[in-house]
Amino acid sequence: MTTELTEARLLEVWETGSGQEPPARALLLGALADGPEPAVPVADRTLGDLNALLLDLRESCFGTALLCATDCPRCEERLDVTVTTHELRALRPTDTARDRQPTGTLHADGRQVAYRALTGGDLLAVDPAAPDARRTLLARCVVDTEPAAADGPGDEVLEAVAERLAALDPGADTAVPLTCPYCHHTWSAAFDLAGYLWTEVEAYARRLLHEVHLLARVYGWTEADVLGVSPARRQYYLEVAVG
Repeated sequence: MTTELTEARLLEVWETGSGQEPPARALLLGALADGPEPAVPVADRTLGDLNALLLDLRESCFGTALLCATDCPRCEERLDVTVTTHELRALRPTDTARDRQPTGTLHADGRQVAYRALTGGDLLAVDPAAPDARRTLLARCVVDTEPAAADGPGDEVLEAVAERLAALDPGADTAVPLTCPYCHHTWSAAFDLAGYLWTEVEAYARRLLHEVHLLARVYGWTEADVLGVSPARRQYYLEVAVG
């Protein structure tokens, strides 16, 4: 584990995030990777920046290879796929500074529109199950319109903004290009980086708690005692305890 993510800290993060929705968990993990005194709050970072933080954390904690499985949409064969953090970083062609908010301007519906990239805080603020969730998210990206619209940005403005968000924030979309080895079909598969990392954190935390339980029962140690023993030495004690 990294300095920021000791085993004790991992358990705290897992406990805090267990009762939260996926966007909140993503911000929790992103804040952990960002350090104690970030220049910009993690909720104000773009989705591309948040993904970059999650990749940093994943590499530090679990390495660079992510084992996945998916079905080919054409021949329906089950595929085992290994995605690397380097491949996911390649989806972000420029090393955008993490201390500024990307903005842009466009002309639509007779208006000059200023817009910004989506942030983690935007995802946290919008209920994904709401019927107008997509429209609400896009509306949050509109900074200003000239002339102003009394009833907010219309659909033409929002769709124009939607078409430009990928270029404004490379790396926000972590879809992975794939080719089926059986039928040679090519497509892009959505990859939930935050969800994948959270699953790994949860599995590690549960395994760690099982070790704490077993060693506490056998040796009478406290949780702090168990976590104070290095993983290598702890593995020896576990083997003796169950041997």
